[in-house]
Amino acid sequence: MLHKLSKMALSTITLSTIVLSLVTTEVVATQANTSEVITINATNKAPLFDGRCNKDEWQSAIKFELPAKTAVYLMHDDDSLYVCAKGKAEDYTVIDIYVENAETGYLHNLHASAQLGERTFKGKEWSKPDRWNLNDWSGFWVPYAGREESEDGLKPKFLKGSDREMQILRKKFSGDTWNIMIGVSGIFYKGEMTGFTYPDKAVDTDASTWGKFSFSKLSFSKQRL
Repeated sequence: MLHKLSKMALSTITLSTIVLSLVTTEVVATQANTSEVITINATNKAPLFDGRCNKDEWQSAIKFELPAKTAVYLMHDDDSLYVCAKGKAEDYTVIDIYVENAETGYLHNLHASAQLGERTFKGKEWSKPDRWNLNDWSGFWVPYAGREESEDGLKPKFLKGSDREMQILRKKFSGDTWNIMIGVSGIFYKGEMTGFTYPDKAVDTDASTWGKFSFSKLSFSKQRL
């Protein structure tokens, strides 16, 4: 069952996104290509959505290390895929998960920044984001922290330093192998806000450039925090 998250009327963070190459240095994951299948590790406990990729909660996850001291963790249980994007104290850490629907061929973009929302690509262009009307997924958004003065007057202020977590029910997309692209943005790197993708040459409108991720065959008794 999805963790319950109350809705908040937040403004979207505007972040410049520059796609950079993903770097992996540990055995936990290597750079994907379109022919290999990466197995997602299983867990017997759902993580608490608290804006932290806690080592104890996420120790079962497969880890992808990115530049700028950031990383993405993936793990699953019988019901859900769990994702956590870890940033630094100065980062907003926005995450976009792209999944191809094997039944319809449509591409889905699940987004978590100051708001949670979903878009669909049906072959021409991405749809407008459907914000807060979440279907079989949820996440931990960038926390709102009031308003601050700017040249254009008061503007929303958002807290930096929290990690971005997402839970996607496996029933949302069919099969035990999903075609996925991961985007992480709002990362402070070399004096500016930048972003990264996995795989590094993936294109959001071309699922053939994405990575193939498979759920392990392990099955656990359902335990929840």
